[in-house]
Amino acid sequence: MNFAVTADEVRTVFGLTGVVHFPLYSAPHNRLDIRTAHLLSSIGLPDTEWFMSKASLRADDYINIPQWYSKWGVAPKECRNWLVLGLFADTTLGLDPDSGTVYALGDGPTQMTYSPLHRDVESLIYALTKFESLRQALEENDEGTEERVDVLRAQITAFDPLPFADEDSQWHLAFEEVIDGIW
Repeated sequence: MNFAVTADEVRTVFGLTGVVHFPLYSAPHNRLDIRTAHLLSSIGLPDTEWFMSKASLRADDYINIPQWYSKWGVAPKECRNWLVLGLFADTTLGLDPDSGTVYALGDGPTQMTYSPLHRDVESLIYALTKFESLRQALEENDEGTEERVDVLRAQITAFDPLPFADEDSQWHLAFEEVIDGIW
């Protein structure tokens, strides 16, 4: 299978210890589609201080989202079988294994909120890898930060418009913080 990023690209950017690979399960209880499962087993999911990967994506080892969010209210019914991929900055990312969509989960006043953040895990890994490459490049030379951020935003949006579709998305916040020199 061909993906937008290769295992070598992800390892080059995040290092050998900065990528978590997941076993490719063929058991019938596995709910991930074969493309997502293959991506996570062959390319892996980055794991850094700003994106912390969950340790396992086995279908029988997911965080029970309704129970997890019960202290804030009721989690929507459609989220009950989602898998937690990790934490991006201060946002929990959930994967709907049926659609493949990656959601940003939040705390609402009476129930958990969620909004689509990436069309699929491939888009997430693509954006994380490109973002970390930019961060590393800016550590070496921070000239033209705003222009470089704008170019990257356009590249990510061309691949998947969801990361920047919502003005309140974690990606908008992260890019603004890079421009402000916080990252």
